[in-house]
Amino acid sequence: MSQEHPHTAIALHAVGQELRRQGKFEEALDHYHRALALQRTVLGTKHPYTASTLSAIGQILFTQGQHVAALDHHRQAFSIKRELLGAGHIFTANSLFDLGLALFAAGQREEALAAYTRALAVQLRALGPGHARTISTQQAIGELLLAEGHFADALSHLHAALTGLEQMRAAADPADIDRRLIPVIVGVGQVLFQQNQYAESLVHYQRALGLAETHRGPNHEDTLGVLHDLGRARGRAGDVEGALDAFQRNLAGLRALYGENHARVAATLNAIGQIHYGRGEHRAALDHYRQALEIRHRVLGSEHWLTVSSRFNCGTALRELGDPVGAVEMGRAAEALERLLGSEHPHVQSTRSWLR
Repeated sequence: MSQEHPHTAIALHAVGQELRRQGKFEEALDHYHRALALQRTVLGTKHPYTASTLSAIGQILFTQGQHVAALDHHRQAFSIKRELLGAGHIFTANSLFDLGLALFAAGQREEALAAYTRALAVQLRALGPGHARTISTQQAIGELLLAEGHFADALSHLHAALTGLEQMRAAADPADIDRRLIPVIVGVGQVLFQQNQYAESLVHYQRALGLAETHRGPNHEDTLGVLHDLGRARGRAGDVEGALDAFQRNLAGLRALYGENHARVAATLNAIGQIHYGRGEHRAALDHYRQALEIRHRVLGSEHWLTVSSRFNCGTALRELGDPVGAVEMGRAAEALERLLGSEHPHVQSTRSWLR
């Protein structure tokens, strides 16, 4: 068969799909790129097969964290599908969802929300509320609205995704559904936490933790993320010992997974320091704050706002220990934070309140 026959492109795409399924992303990309070049030559730049390959390349690039390149491929795929199939076609909607993911990752949240919302309208009409693709879009909208602080609307979409997934358990692999449930349940917990409903958020975090430990393992990043959220919620609910236990388990897991020099390790050390500070154990707080500062200085640099925040935290503990250096360091760190984030930033405002 000629190397420029459409069936050759189909075969290259199929091999790419299998390699992708096996996690061999670079090899998959090579086959997709060869398929794309052939499709553009034989079928033209505006053909459904060309669009499908562009989407496949975009999905791998997104997985690899190459969000700008992924966004470019998803824009091209969506444009082709919209022109050939129409805005109301389910394939166009699915491409629009992929575009929304890339837009969100690129920080273009308003455009991402618009893409998700248009995709969801088509999916609800064509597939129904209980379809896996519809549920994914509901979840994505909920997570975006949560990040934007629109908690009531976020909760509505996350609950819709949660209901849909739980209804799918009877007809699908329960273990697969349980894994998909983890981020949705965590999202609901995060909304409740932001609404100061700590007892309710704890119920969701505990459930998510059980699923994560069962289906991901004790040291998986999903499990450790839930532990951190659980620690924060326990602390706000007044369970200081429970919070400390969750953070310490999280810290041990993060060190096993990432080693010592990782931003998440620093964040957990900082959280443990805050627990000790709240209990009046200022020497222990200072020890954890200093460990967090050293890691952030190495990993993020001296001018990152989190590094500066760690300097401020060290200052608070030093001040409580009677060291005059503490107040000086707090003032210097507060000035640096204002320079980095701006005077109206909530974190800067909160920091300033400690200086009074």
